Amino acid sequence: MFENIATACGQAPWIFGAFFFCMGACVGSFLNVCIYRIPRGKSIVSPPSSCACGKRIAWYDNIPILSWFVLRGKARCCGRRFSFRYALVEIMTALIYLYLWQSFPWKAALALMFFVSLLIVASFIDIDTMELPDVLTVGGILAGVVISAAAPQIHSGAYVQGEPLASSIRSLILSCGGAAFGAGVLYLTRLLAECVFGREAMGEGDVVLTACIGAFFAIFGGSVIGALVLLPIMAFFKIFGGKKRFETEVPFGPWLSLGAAAYAMFLSPYVDRYFSAVAEALF
Repeated sequence: MFENIATACGQAPWIFGAFFFCMGACVGSFLNVCIYRIPRGKSIVSPPSSCACGKRIAWYDNIPILSWFVLRGKARCCGRRFSFRYALVEIMTALIYLYLWQSFPWKAALALMFFVSLLIVASFIDIDTMELPDVLTVGGILAGVVISAAAPQIHSGAYVQGEPLASSIRSLILSCGGAAFGAGVLYLTRLLAECVFGREAMGEGDVVLTACIGAFFAIFGGSVIGALVLLPIMAFFKIFGGKKRFETEVPFGPWLSLGAAAYAMFLSPYVDRYFSAVAEALF
């Protein structure tokens, strides 16, 4: 069956491209629901979406991407404005899904779609609430381990053609090791930051999120961007900003997610090549 799908994709790539763009937009709409409801402890399945005034949103006003522009950012029922972020998340998810499908083998592409969707939800929740729910971070670790076993292609060097069982075992080991390594690296960074700044620089949720990222494979990118970008900013405000609010309320999760997504989608060949060269030089 999958061979037939691959053949059809080669003959009419635009059909699959359009499908995954539309699917990404629909998933983005669902991610908006998750971003709003998970921190509030609400079900992400029911009830159906409704306006702030309480009226249920009609299906034709809930079409991903298009509805925001058709309604010009205002609810049809009461005229209340709603944020462009809803459309932004849908557009971003649609473009990412399209890119992943066109750039990776199908198993790796599907795994990355789930991975990036998880990062999007975690990032926006962290921005809104300064918290990372366990359902995303701990659940993400478990999902990363399962997906690694099912799609060993996401781990560099784990997949060997004609050895599906051995590939899955290698990928499973790498996933567990990545989760442990990721959590360990960020926990040490957290302790160092506390010594330097004299206060808690990041929460436990950030450590668990890094373990989640490591379970999928993208540990280096998130750690590097988080350390090289956010920590110097925090140091600047520590030295020059006194007790400004920015110092204590910068979410770290989005930086980890940005680094992980950048590594997963664009930088993994270069980063892996660099660390392979370092390993050869050292050993």
